[in-house]
Amino acid sequence: MREKPKELFIIDAHVHLGYCANFYMPDISLEKMIAVMDRFGIEKVCCSHLAGLLAHHFEYAHEQTLDAIQNYPGRIFGYAIYDPIFPEDSLKIVEKYMKSGGFVGVKIHPAMHAYPLDGENYDPLWEYAAANDIPVLTHTWDATPQTTYPYELVASQVNAQPKLIHKIAKKYPDLKIILAHAGGHYRGHLQAIEMVKKFENVYVDICGATFSFGLIEWFVKEIGAHKILYGSDMTWIEPRVHLGRVLGAKISLTEKEQILSLNAKKIFKFS
Repeated sequence: MREKPKELFIIDAHVHLGYCANFYMPDISLEKMIAVMDRFGIEKVCCSHLAGLLAHHFEYAHEQTLDAIQNYPGRIFGYAIYDPIFPEDSLKIVEKYMKSGGFVGVKIHPAMHAYPLDGENYDPLWEYAAANDIPVLTHTWDATPQTTYPYELVASQVNAQPKLIHKIAKKYPDLKIILAHAGGHYRGHLQAIEMVKKFENVYVDICGATFSFGLIEWFVKEIGAHKILYGSDMTWIEPRVHLGRVLGAKISLTEKEQILSLNAKKIFKFS
């Protein structure tokens, strides 16, 4: 597939800015990102900066994200990044940038920050996000040795298992929580599906490294297209990978539209 149908509106709910040293990323420029978006009809992207996820440079990460938002208004939107290692300072930064315009949610990464998703240092974030109706996108992944990242210790993914969201989703029923990668691999997918079925406020996105045939159809059957968001993981992964999975899935056009744009439009309050 070289191009998407011209009439289809697409929102990419999981994109990154910045560079990762141990991953092949030949062109991370904003100009390249916009060119790719234009080619495949991706109208809007929601981005978090890798400097705030791979390390603890959250002030720099937010400045760079704000710069991207201001350079491409209406096309690039941002996730503020909450770092549980520095909860007080991090929350202040999140509050500051959520007021600056163009930031539509908060991103957390329990694996890279090596802190459990259900740990108490995230409590200030849950309180703040719930009180202000701000969606939270959290990295989730399967922690079994044979299905984790080849360059990352299994121990870090233990912190990001989808099942750990249970007590948070129950305590904050109005807080919209998106499980990035839908749990990563099969055992993680099972956990993610269980959480989405239990809680109306929990969603998944489809980006990641699992490309099994029938995966999108399975998700739609188990949890419904209204609980699934398109995400590419650009610029780590080329957006056609997951775009093609949705467009080629044996689901209805309405379900494809829900996944590719309508769900994100509702969650992030895009007009």
